[in-house]
Amino acid sequence: MFHETFASLALASGQEIAPVRIAWAQHGAPLARARRVYLLLHGITSSPQAFLGDPKPAFDAGWFQAWAGGVFDAEHDCILMPNALGSCFGSSSPLHYPDPAGFPAFTIEDTVAFYAQWLRALAVPALDGVIGYSYGGYQAFQWAVAPPVPTAKVVVLASAPKGNGSEADVDALRGLAARLDANDPQARQAWRAQRLDTLRHYGYADWLAETGEPVAARLDAAADLWLAEFSAWSLACLRRAAVRFDVRDRLRGKMGGIPILWLVNRGDHLFPTNEFGAPPQARLQCGTVHGRFGHSSPVLEPELWMPAVRAFL
Repeated sequence: MFHETFASLALASGQEIAPVRIAWAQHGAPLARARRVYLLLHGITSSPQAFLGDPKPAFDAGWFQAWAGGVFDAEHDCILMPNALGSCFGSSSPLHYPDPAGFPAFTIEDTVAFYAQWLRALAVPALDGVIGYSYGGYQAFQWAVAPPVPTAKVVVLASAPKGNGSEADVDALRGLAARLDANDPQARQAWRAQRLDTLRHYGYADWLAETGEPVAARLDAAADLWLAEFSAWSLACLRRAAVRFDVRDRLRGKMGGIPILWLVNRGDHLFPTNEFGAPPQARLQCGTVHGRFGHSSPVLEPELWMPAVRAFL
């Protein structure tokens, strides 16, 4: 993992985060000799360690590994994977703030501006593609309608131009985070149960069952690893950014500009459809995968997704 600290990040609210730190992983060719540079944006509870090889891997290191040879050319492509603003894998987040509850509220637009500040510091003038999965897909849509750094194409996997959830969900998460800080044992049980429910809801349990793995034991182990590394305060602030995100009108009004490939899995309970009704001028290409493993389909059955992405890029 790499890290860079900047003096500040101005937020759309008028607040700022100062100083502001970004962490990222990098795969493939070094920037200096890469023929193509891609930005890969992770899901809401994931790490930026999409590919294997980091000496200190996060709990989910390698979550995008199958795509390394299926879509990207490691000899000529540089894939940059920043940790999202507010996440807890090295970027500025409530975890490293004096008062976690007081970490400034930010938006998806702020997160994209955060990445742009970092890319300019890396002397990356333009990208060949922005690829976002789930929460990263929100950021990819934001990039498509208001690119802070030029990109040739945008790929959105299992996401939407409007965030899921409600402010009540955010308030509940903040309450749970405060109880965890107070070492409430019932809060820890609830936090763990929430993770187990997410793993089941996202299709991971179905995948374990199909591959012959001991489902209960593997779910328990995955939940324990995640709980050891992830912060409820981080999830709360990321969810707050997600529920306030909505670029549907901007996407419908998009005339030309960056072409977008938007793929969903019909079996995904979170984002089951991309029937959006955008005009042809929006340059929005939609596709549907009929996967077996819900929201986790892009990482658990990537062979269904990679051909369309490879052809588009």
